[in-house]
Amino acid sequence: MRISVVSKEGKPLMPTTSARCRKMLVDDVAEKKWSKEGVFYIQMLISVGERTQDIALAIDPGSKFDGYVIAGTQEVILQGMAILPSRVCERMETRRMLRHNRRSRNTRRRKARFYNRKSKTGWIAPSQLAKVQLRIRLMERLCQLFPVNDIIIEDVRFNHYKKRWGKNFSTVEIGKTKVYEAAKRLAVLWLPQGWETAQAREDYNIKKCSQKSRLAPESHAHDAWAMCCWLFGERPENVLTKLYVWRRQEQNRRQLHVQNPTKGNKRKRVGGTTYSNSKLRKGDIISYCNQVIGYMGGWTHNGNTISLTGSDGKRVRQAAISKIKLLSRSPNILTNWIIC
Repeated sequence: MRISVVSKEGKPLMPTTSARCRKMLVDDVAEKKWSKEGVFYIQMLISVGERTQDIALAIDPGSKFDGYVIAGTQEVILQGMAILPSRVCERMETRRMLRHNRRSRNTRRRKARFYNRKSKTGWIAPSQLAKVQLRIRLMERLCQLFPVNDIIIEDVRFNHYKKRWGKNFSTVEIGKTKVYEAAKRLAVLWLPQGWETAQAREDYNIKKCSQKSRLAPESHAHDAWAMCCWLFGERPENVLTKLYVWRRQEQNRRQLHVQNPTKGNKRKRVGGTTYSNSKLRKGDIISYCNQVIGYMGGWTHNGNTISLTGSDGKRVRQAAISKIKLLSRSPNILTNWIIC
């Protein structure tokens, strides 16, 4: 397995082997680091050469999942999978309903302001914007860890006039121009077609499963691997047994009118990313009794007990404030590792 290396000034260098990484750590010429996406790397403490080889980042975009692979001409360095946000549309509809109900009450309110507004140039729906932003963020962060020269993104095209069953293709096509513009600022952009990816997968004997939601390299990462083969004209070896799974952290903002006032004219506390008199924020990486490591989930009503959530966003257990320790501030992205 290759380990990412960053220079003393923060410039990405060629990845190194695990054995050489351990030797540099023992000799105190490098230090351990972790990115916000959970990728382990080392940063040099001395000046070294900055010569690099050809490394490509391949992205297989989808409507619900994305596949990522970083590879050189000889071997695959990293493989990952992103779970795209899916609840934005539902929350937008809830917000619209709450605003509509508030304006219909016989209370002080402001008038609706959206009747005379026009959408800005390049505007896309918030549900699609969240997917585009996550895709761009992962692409930029990976390019800061690896000396990527080429970025390969499968160019999704679908003839909606002749075929009526491609609603999922529509969600991928929206916002792809923003992703392409961001990729061009980072490296040379290549846009293979879907049939070229399928042909490369067949030519280089790369397996793929039909179950898109499966957390495995065969669902999406192998398509990205095939695109690297398409670019290099040869098959880089993939002996990795570790798959990164990224997802955006869900934030519950305050919703003042989501509940009717209870007895005593008080509203139930809903959501919130912070708590008064607490230095913790939702999403912070914490440890419980120096053993269990997870993410900060939320607080109880009195603020003395918190929820410890896992990388899937689900609660693992509750813990007292006195028994937890802050390890790192919120990365706003949840990372999991799957052993293939």
